Amino acid sequence: MPFSRRRLILGAVLFIGLIVVTSTLRLAYEWRQALNDIDSMIVTPVAISLPTDGSTSNNVAQFPPAGVMSQAAAAAQGADNASLSTTPGAETTPTLRQQTLNILLLGTDARPDDIAPTRTDAVVLVRLDRDNGRVSMLSIPRDLWVTYPSGGSGRINAAFAVGEKKFGPGGGAALAKSTVGKLLNIQVDQFVLINFQGFKTLIDRLGGITVDVPDAINDPAYPTDDYGTISVSFPVGPQQLDGDHALIYARTRHADSDFGRNQRQQLVLMAIFNRVRERGLLQQLTSLDDYTGALRGYVQTDMGHSTMLAVAGFARNLHPDTVLRYAIDSTTIVDLHPPATFAAEPRSLRRIVAQFTGESTSTAGGE
Repeated sequence: MPFSRRRLILGAVLFIGLIVVTSTLRLAYEWRQALNDIDSMIVTPVAISLPTDGSTSNNVAQFPPAGVMSQAAAAAQGADNASLSTTPGAETTPTLRQQTLNILLLGTDARPDDIAPTRTDAVVLVRLDRDNGRVSMLSIPRDLWVTYPSGGSGRINAAFAVGEKKFGPGGGAALAKSTVGKLLNIQVDQFVLINFQGFKTLIDRLGGITVDVPDAINDPAYPTDDYGTISVSFPVGPQQLDGDHALIYARTRHADSDFGRNQRQQLVLMAIFNRVRERGLLQQLTSLDDYTGALRGYVQTDMGHSTMLAVAGFARNLHPDTVLRYAIDSTTIVDLHPPATFAAEPRSLRRIVAQFTGESTSTAGGE
């Protein structure tokens, strides 16, 4: 082979090798940055003493404290984080360690100038069943009246704020998880909290979402950040929504009720999941730091790295049409005397929970 040709081939090989090395270093840097961003989101629910002697009101079921992290659990979470290499692709994606995983999704209604802990405008429990691939969602109305495991009673959307004020940082997560767990008689394993700005940022970063609006919405008094109101509307049919409009659609309620809003929140969650699948974010790690960096400061969770990857791995093979949707709605509540609002009717609640967990079957629609 002529010398000039060998030199050309060697130069090409070196150039390609340089590109590969540079790309690998870049991906490693992005991965490490993503992990740093995720670490900033992870909070440990505080260890609080909650009553377990059965002193509950009639509208909730007795349940041992959920969301209270023991020293052993904290150590396990530390091992969960440490087990994930900072080098992408260094090990296979972990699988869920337990058969079922219940994740509490909370959306806080914090405004830009809010300093004190605020209420959670959205309360949705997601259940993953590892062995049969079943996923179900249960929406809980924000004004549902409950007894907090730490004492006292009030709307369920205030549990996070009550916990933060009473027990300090991490207390909100602990009390929100234990309150939902006690209500449903279900162990709540993890939580994810996102505020309005994080919600909008995520959707815009995804390039918007598509929601098929089932019923026309006309709300003449949608609340704004400056405590004013505006008129908003959504026609029937598929809608391409950016972050601002997706948040409005998920929050508006004057056209119908909080129960209608619960259904819209589920539709938006499914639209986000569809968009994540379309963009292949569950299959590849490139540009992951773009998303984690954008969400830094807007999200809190107690999931460790390996659990996050296990959830992502589980979701890869999940088709959105197979997700079962349930809700505590207007047909399953009883009115209470003011200042209390309404409670879940015990028999109806047990039926919904049994369907949600798969102990009984039904047609789920989240209506």
